[in-house]
Amino acid sequence: MAAGIAGINQKEQKLLQRSDKIINMIVLVFAVAFLFVWEVGAIYEVYIDVLAINNFFVDLWALLAVNLFLKRKVRPLRLLFGAVLSTFLSCLAFAICRNLSIYLLFVNAVLYPAALYVTFRPKSRGSFFTDLCMSYLAFILLGGMMGWLYAGGNGYFSYEAAAIAALCLLTVVVLYSRQWLKNYSKYIQTQIIHQGKRIRVRALSDSGNLLHDPYTGKPVSMVDRAVYEKAYGTPQAIRLIPYESLGCGHGLLEAVTIDELDIMYGSHKIRVEHAVLGLAEQQLFLEKPYKMIVNLQELMIQ
Repeated sequence: MAAGIAGINQKEQKLLQRSDKIINMIVLVFAVAFLFVWEVGAIYEVYIDVLAINNFFVDLWALLAVNLFLKRKVRPLRLLFGAVLSTFLSCLAFAICRNLSIYLLFVNAVLYPAALYVTFRPKSRGSFFTDLCMSYLAFILLGGMMGWLYAGGNGYFSYEAAAIAALCLLTVVVLYSRQWLKNYSKYIQTQIIHQGKRIRVRALSDSGNLLHDPYTGKPVSMVDRAVYEKAYGTPQAIRLIPYESLGCGHGLLEAVTIDELDIMYGSHKIRVEHAVLGLAEQQLFLEKPYKMIVNLQELMIQ
């Protein structure tokens, strides 16, 4: 039977959490520095209504990017409220503050993070810093895209058209990136340990794989026969397991019992002793980014 989640090394978990915090802090510092240096040294004639409109749409898009990419599931009205709050505070600070450097530092380091916190109500400091880094990254991408499209009036679009085009393009990028991450998260790393040899195999975690060994009652994961035989040769002690699949009818699948199967799932490592592997033909994995299909019941704590 599956041994369940192996004892997770607490020190490793703490180190991973600490490294995430350090990375978030580095990204945050560079983002704020970039936004600060980007504006300082230039002389502008600023109209408060134009400033308010620009800030509102940029803040709204940054909040939307956080909501979409990180799946915060915040309602649209709350996003609007956050953008309005951030815009109001930044315009108020602009009217009061007489030093551009202090204004930019105050807005980027205090006012906007406060509006972000009110909008998303993060449950932990790590979540808050992740939201903040994502929003600043959205600011930088939007500003860079607008600068490239507008180019001080010498670009491809007018200022308004450049802003709309940049917003639309980056929204598509955010949605595509989220979908890519969603698909990528389906893949997990596994390690087959058998006959004194270890091989690493990229696997798909599939909730549709409900195959069980009728002789042992254990869940069956499927691996590319060619991958298995390349490492361990032609299997000797095999047995036939009946299966049914949608669109493929039913049949018999050759299966072997291996010494151990290690499954790395997120920050967890699951060790399955005497796991059962079905040897699937290569056609099942043809042109696929994975060579194994893990039975999700292997990931359950036994």
